[in-house]
Amino acid sequence: MKLYRDLEKFNTTTDTVITIGNFDGVHIGHQKIIGKVVELSKKYSFEPVLFTFNNHPMSHFGADIELIMPESKKMQLIFDKGIKHLISIDFTDEFASMPAELFVRELLVKKLKARYIVVGYDYRFGKKRQGDFNLLHMLSAKYGYNAIKIDKVEIDNITVSSTNIRKLIKEGNIELANKMLGREFDMEGVVTDGDNLGKLIGYPTANINHNNYIIPKYGVYITKTFIGQQEYPSLTNVGIRPTIVDKNELRIETYILNFDKDIYGKNVKISFLKYLREEMKFDSFNQLKMKIDEDVKIAKEFFKLK
Repeated sequence: MKLYRDLEKFNTTTDTVITIGNFDGVHIGHQKIIGKVVELSKKYSFEPVLFTFNNHPMSHFGADIELIMPESKKMQLIFDKGIKHLISIDFTDEFASMPAELFVRELLVKKLKARYIVVGYDYRFGKKRQGDFNLLHMLSAKYGYNAIKIDKVEIDNITVSSTNIRKLIKEGNIELANKMLGREFDMEGVVTDGDNLGKLIGYPTANINHNNYIIPKYGVYITKTFIGQQEYPSLTNVGIRPTIVDKNELRIETYILNFDKDIYGKNVKISFLKYLREEMKFDSFNQLKMKIDEDVKIAKEFFKLK
C-alpha cells in the first residue's frame, strides 16, 4: 500500500486498473467500484490504483462541502478494500481547466499506465465537466484501454451517493445513511474537559472534539462508544444544550451506560445507530433530568440492558 501526494512520484512498470473520483464516505456504491478495480487487477496481474483529491473539487469553486469523514479515515478504508496505490493530490486550477481528452491521454494512459478505467455511472471530468463515461468509452480504442461503468446503487428507491448520505445525516436519518455507507456513521475525537454540569444531574458525559466531520442533525442519538477495542452502549447529544447555557456553542456529549471510569484525554469513536429525539429546552434541570431518564430507559431497552 502506497500513498502519493505528488503525481511525479508515481512510477510503475506494470499496467494498472484505475478509478477516479472523490470517494467521500467510501459508501456501498464506491465499494462496488473499488471491488471491480481489485477484481480486474488480480485477474490480469495489474496494479490497482485509485486517484482522488484531498480537497473536494466543488469546494475549489467555492461550494461549502461538509465531508462525511476526514481524509485519513477515507484513505484507510480505501486501502482496507484492496487498493495498493492511492493518489491523493490537490484539485487545482490546472485540473479544472484541463480538456477531457488531454486528461485521459496524458494522465490516465501515459502517466498512470491505465489498461482498465473503472468509473461510476455519473462520473464527470475535464474542463467544465465535459468528460463522461461515453467519452471514456469512445477514446478507449484510440488509447488502448478498456472503460467500465458501474451502475448506480439504490436503497428504498434513493440513489446511494455522497450527496444523499450527507443530506440524510443532516436530517437525522442515520439508519438509512448507515445502510448506504455499509457501516455505521462514526466520529472520532479526544475526550476534552467540559463544564461537568452532567454530573450535577447524575449523567456525566464525555465531551468529544468534532473537527473535520459533518455535524448530524441536533438531537439525541443511540450510539456505541469505542474506547480502544472495547465497545460500550451509549447516548449522544449533538447540539447547543439550550437548557444549560445560552452560548450557541456546539457540543457533542456522550453518556456511556453503566460506566464510571475517567477517560479524559483518551481517543474515542462514537458510532451513530438511531436518532432518538430533537434537542429540547426545559424550564428546569429537574425536567431535563426526567427526560434523560426516559432516554436512558429507551437506550437500555435498545441494547437489552438492565
